[in-house]
Amino acid sequence: MDLTVSDTGPTKGERIMRKITTMAAAALAAWMSAGAAAQDAFDACEIFTQADAQKVLGANVDPEPVNPKVKRPKVVSTCTWWSSKDGKPVSASANFRFAKTEADAQRAFEEEKLKFQTKPMLLGGSTAFWSAKQGTMQLLKGRAWLVVAVGGAKPAERDADASRKLAEILARKL
Repeated sequence: MDLTVSDTGPTKGERIMRKITTMAAAALAAWMSAGAAAQDAFDACEIFTQADAQKVLGANVDPEPVNPKVKRPKVVSTCTWWSSKDGKPVSASANFRFAKTEADAQRAFEEEKLKFQTKPMLLGGSTAFWSAKQGTMQLLKGRAWLVVAVGGAKPAERDADASRKLAEILARKL
């Protein structure tokens, strides 16, 4: 009696299972690499310093109040400094956003620009616009997208010239 096993290869079910396993492993690897990149520490207040805030708000500026009971996250994308002018609170804030590629950043920036009535500008080789509706200056330099606002709480109380000055200061640091 001859007992030979013919090798016809993996069954259809085995091939499907291998494909699913391979795709799951690739997805997990991509997710982990994206997660590792997102975990890089970043603090907006290391770029937007108290000295920068004093240039646009005046001599006396205070940082955003910190809750001592809450642990500071690794990534802090917004920094705000406070002062007062004519008895009213004013602030200067900077929000940093980063895209994976320059093309992604450019596309998102252009879409945002179309949403609002804007006044396009060039600031030191960077693309920027002032949105009076939001009271913000938005600037794009490479993959970095910066949104700054200087003035009162309402968009109408914000200062385009001071926002432009702050955007120029911060653009040099990017």
